[in-house]
Amino acid sequence: MSKAHLNRLASLPCAICGCEPVQIHHILEGRIKGRKSGHWTAIPLCVPCHVGQHGIHGDQAMLKIHKSTELELLGDTLEKLYG
Repeated sequence: MSKAHLNRLASLPCAICGCEPVQIHHILEGRIKGRKSGHWTAIPLCVPCHVGQHGIHGDQAMLKIHKSTELELLGDTLEKLYG
């Protein structure tokens, strides 16, 4: 995946809450344990939604509150980038 794709991804708001700035999160769903997923399966997340206590790398409460999954967020992100 190109650097241009990652730059476009980083320019989007958080896929969960819409805040900015964001970090790039490589989704955990469907990946091989111990390996990071590829850039094509990455989504933009603000710091709290990414690494905060209730974020994806925490207890994942933000996903539950927003009634979403990483794969749904990935679909939404790809739609914003290429739809």
